[in-house]
Amino acid sequence: GTHFENVTGLHDDNHYTTVKDIAMLLQYALKNETFRNIFTTARHSTDLTNLHSGGITFYSTLSKKTNTYEFDGGKIIGGKTGYTDEAGLCLASIAEKGKYEYILVTAGAKGNQYTEQFHIMDAFTVYENFVKD
Repeated sequence: GTHFENVTGLHDDNHYTTVKDIAMLLQYALKNETFRNIFTTARHSTDLTNLHSGGITFYSTLSKKTNTYEFDGGKIIGGKTGYTDEAGLCLASIAEKGKYEYILVTAGAKGNQYTEQFHIMDAFTVYENFVKD
């Protein structure tokens, strides 16, 4: 059910996927140690350079939009947010609760990057109410 027309994820009529396919791609990608490290890191700072004496710090899109990763008995350990007018607010995330990890992909949440972050609120609702130990 997926066809990627571009690498940016920006809208194109021939660019489409499903939340199930995104979840499957994320599950596969998380097997790669480098990807997993990047995906689950809230921020990364580079070493200093001659152009940036203090280095450069990059923040995950999820960490910019929420103050906490914790929910009832668990924690979101990584995520990637997204938004287009057509897709709405989206989030691909991984959480841990007890000895299990859970992947959740949400799409089509109302709002935009300037409103309340309903896609993140949706994820917390699902993780808190449907994820069991």
